[in-house]
Amino acid sequence: MKYSRKVVDKANTILQQRQEKAEKEAASRHTEFIKKHPELAEIEAEMSRTGADILKAVQGCENPREYIDSLSRKNLEFQRLKKELLKSEGFDGDYLDIHYTCPKCKDTGYVDGVVCSCYEELLKKLSYEDLAEKTSLKISSFDEFDISLYNDEAKRAHMQKILNYCKDYAEEFDGKGFPSVYMFGETGLGKTHLSLAIAGKVIEKGYNVIYGSAHNFFNMLEREHFGRSENPDGTTEEKLLNCDLLILDDLGAEFVTQYTVAELYNIIDTRLAKDLPTIISSNIKSDELESKYNNRIASRILYSYYRLCFMGNDIRQALSQEN
Repeated sequence: MKYSRKVVDKANTILQQRQEKAEKEAASRHTEFIKKHPELAEIEAEMSRTGADILKAVQGCENPREYIDSLSRKNLEFQRLKKELLKSEGFDGDYLDIHYTCPKCKDTGYVDGVVCSCYEELLKKLSYEDLAEKTSLKISSFDEFDISLYNDEAKRAHMQKILNYCKDYAEEFDGKGFPSVYMFGETGLGKTHLSLAIAGKVIEKGYNVIYGSAHNFFNMLEREHFGRSENPDGTTEEKLLNCDLLILDDLGAEFVTQYTVAELYNIIDTRLAKDLPTIISSNIKSDELESKYNNRIASRILYSYYRLCFMGNDIRQALSQEN
């Protein structure tokens, strides 16, 4: 995946801050410990000297083995004394070491010139956060979903089943192979609320989630496609196609063109082929999808998505009346 300069710069800054923080904390621990045990300074000085002597012996002696073994034994003894000092204060032997966030790359982002997995994960996280900001991601919770606002008993029972399904979906989500979902029904029945609640829980589990309205996504894709994007690298499509969970809200509210239909099909079909889950919410009934878009899109959703039909009274209106 390509990343914008903004994302790369932010990731590099975070890595540098991690590195500086770890080194500063280690230096502080070292200073405080030496105040209490000044003999540690002499032990470390001796360890440094024996290390330098070993290097000189390797470079300057014809047969340095015996001398090097002697120096090595000396060095090991100093290490033992250092650990004993730490142990006397109840610390582990690595207490004075630098504890980097990532021990593999020591918070540099690279291991032997190869990008470290921690750096790649950080870039992904920041990239998805960047897109989430552009699509105004706001997280709702399941606890805030008030089932009592559905005043019809049968519809309330139906919506309770949907709420339970969404809770289970978020709780059990484990990435690839998880089902895609089509939420449909009239405006104000809780589709956006529950899809956001799912997004919040899945994000907490460490997965990359992209949430946004279909209208905003298609506008962003069109700007990038025709060179009017604010993103110099034009990565929105790649993120939509590859994130762990994509949530397309309010499908059908966008201005439908040949371009948006083609993009929608590409997103749906590609993610199904990759076994990546998508949640789509819409006011369009499942039997109206073909007339709104085309048969290929309708068939993908009807036969490959789990469908949730939202019903009841407009809970947004009920909430406004309560307030």
